[in-house]
Amino acid sequence: MPTTHDDPVHQAAASVLGDDAADAVSALARHSRGVLATVLTHASVRAFGPDPLPDDVEDALQAALVRGPTSSALHSYTHVLVRDPERKRRMAQLAGNQRWIDQAPLLIVGCADLRRAREVTHAQGYTYTAHDLRMLISATADLTVGLQNASLTAQSLGYGTVMLGGVLNGSLEIAQALGLPERVVPLVGLSVGRPGAGHRPALRPRLPLPLLVRHETWSLDPDDEAALIDRHDEQTRAARDFEGRRIPWPEMGVGGDDPIADGDYGWREHTARKQGRASWRPQGAKVDVDLPAQGLRVRGTGEVDG
Repeated sequence: MPTTHDDPVHQAAASVLGDDAADAVSALARHSRGVLATVLTHASVRAFGPDPLPDDVEDALQAALVRGPTSSALHSYTHVLVRDPERKRRMAQLAGNQRWIDQAPLLIVGCADLRRAREVTHAQGYTYTAHDLRMLISATADLTVGLQNASLTAQSLGYGTVMLGGVLNGSLEIAQALGLPERVVPLVGLSVGRPGAGHRPALRPRLPLPLLVRHETWSLDPDDEAALIDRHDEQTRAARDFEGRRIPWPEMGVGGDDPIADGDYGWREHTARKQGRASWRPQGAKVDVDLPAQGLRVRGTGEVDG
């Protein structure tokens, strides 16, 4: 069936792409998996095959990145698409030596862009009075929505993705390597590609729904909360869901031998180690330096920029 320019998918794609690319994206959409099935079967992929993404798939991802909602129509983000193998290899090193960044044919670096709106404000003859921390939160929401849209689009077409929080760890160095201007700050990434042979991951467990979704008010008794967490922890230990992701005991920085026996490492222990490992201290200190070094005054309540 030929694509028509009356097709709403074509019209949406054409609003950010050329007509030829919009035609290809609209045709691709007819063969994509449904939204609900894509969302519910999500699983992060951390092993990719080498095949590059077809042009129509990459166009679809670009459209998905920018067609999501954006606070106050500011579009306070910029995404950088990285395909060059050497550049991806450098990004992998700076984001915590994550090999899947290097493997995947496409890396999307999601950046908070607090530069564009300030330049427009100055060009219009006004003083920029927006608060950087407030705007950073808004920008993070915007760029994450775009990355999630791109991730779902890729998954609906049979590709795999993994979100990359480690981008923040190397934010300043990544910005320098990508030649980003001041106030364009890398925060989150997305790797995209065909899953490697035999690397379709199983669904990972989620906390019980009553812990994650409340109705009307908080309305969760502390004893009920503890019981739900206990049940989840017991299930994850029995299924060994986190054994393959056990954080090595030396990373806790307290010495001695690992006190948790094989098979006893569940959600509680994994969460506690994630939040309590010694590496958080230098990582946090680095973020405190990186953001101001990229031109953000994240503690500047009341400051204005003439």
